[in-house]
Amino acid sequence: MLGIILVVLDLLTLYFLFFISYFIKVFLRTGVQFSFDFYINNLYWLPIFIVILLYFQGIYTNRFSFFEESYRIFRVLTIGLLSILTFALIYNVYAISRYMILVFWIFGSFFLIFQKYLFKRFIFKKGLFLKNVYIINSNENYNFVKKIINDNIYLGYRIVENENLADDIILLNPLIDLKEISKLFGKYKNVKFAFAESGIPLLNVQIENIFTQPLSFVSIRNNLLSKNMLITKRIFDIVFSIILISLFLPIILITAILIKLTSKGPIFYVQERPGRFGRMIKIYKFRTMYLDADKKLEEILKNNEELREEFRKYRKLKNDPRITPIGKILRKFSIDEIPQLFNVLKGDMSIVGPRPYQIEEIEYMGEYRDIVLSVRPGLTGLWQISGRNDLSFSARLKIETWYVLNWNLWLDLFIIIRTIPAVISGKGAY
Repeated sequence: MLGIILVVLDLLTLYFLFFISYFIKVFLRTGVQFSFDFYINNLYWLPIFIVILLYFQGIYTNRFSFFEESYRIFRVLTIGLLSILTFALIYNVYAISRYMILVFWIFGSFFLIFQKYLFKRFIFKKGLFLKNVYIINSNENYNFVKKIINDNIYLGYRIVENENLADDIILLNPLIDLKEISKLFGKYKNVKFAFAESGIPLLNVQIENIFTQPLSFVSIRNNLLSKNMLITKRIFDIVFSIILISLFLPIILITAILIKLTSKGPIFYVQERPGRFGRMIKIYKFRTMYLDADKKLEEILKNNEELREEFRKYRKLKNDPRITPIGKILRKFSIDEIPQLFNVLKGDMSIVGPRPYQIEEIEYMGEYRDIVLSVRPGLTGLWQISGRNDLSFSARLKIETWYVLNWNLWLDLFIIIRTIPAVISGKGAY
């Protein structure tokens, strides 16, 4: 029933976007002008075509997280509309307006995703169309997985403690006998295998089957070892940093003036940090501390055991007396890190990546060091949207190792989108 409702809503949304696309084309007076009746008679199939593609991506039959579903929708719209546009250009089909297709793609990528977000969160919060799931093979990660599922309302799952009440089964870090798994598949339509903190990079996994034999391969690709993907990431960094520098130029100038007026010392704080492969780079930040801050830290830690323990765990101090009044504001909203956009442009950093660690922290990185330092540090990263400085040092390393092993461009876009509310809230920043 839910699938049918989603199909109807998507068709209504897509036909509405078709209508909007036409009037934007008319308003801009682009290309050859035909009547709305002409386009609706020749392109009425376009929303239906998109919905069919979405169906084969499992949008109406499976439960995905918001960003997984958004990725699938964006991919369908991009590939589907690009195919239609290519066909129109090759065969010079006037009934397929290039401008309408472009506007349809731009608006569709937003409205189709936004419509689903609002609708699904509304119905699932009301307790409608929830799917009962039972988690088998509980271990030390059970509460961790349960919390993630309960926090992700968009999934529409309700965890039950009785297997007989379940619609679907989740096998947590499955080590169950093959016969037991076969019984589950005979009883339940959907059986999901959940891997929690397994250390296996599964975000870029592909299943390869030999259909004539009972053999399948799980292929895991490390994108950050691919030259083509590294070039793509670098191009993205250059373009995005230029755009952000242009937008933040007034903030940069105002901040520089405030720092100079409120405390003695330079505007910028320059520090050597380990970059890609451990090569030393100079990181630029707005100065947020008083002069001789490093020497003062030694004195503070020497005379206070509680602060020593806090610094050992987080490599930070929540109420650091070395920070200037204006510096507290800059740190809370990450304004102090804006100059690192020039590091990105220079090629020392990336827009998204592991946090730039300090030299003295390298010895504490242990087995995570080689993986984390194999890529450029980032202006933002998974650590920033997962708790920032509230995370322990070891937790940050685990998260960033996962990022490096599972990287793809969509993950970077997801992190950038999530960074905006994280920065605005200022939670975990000090």
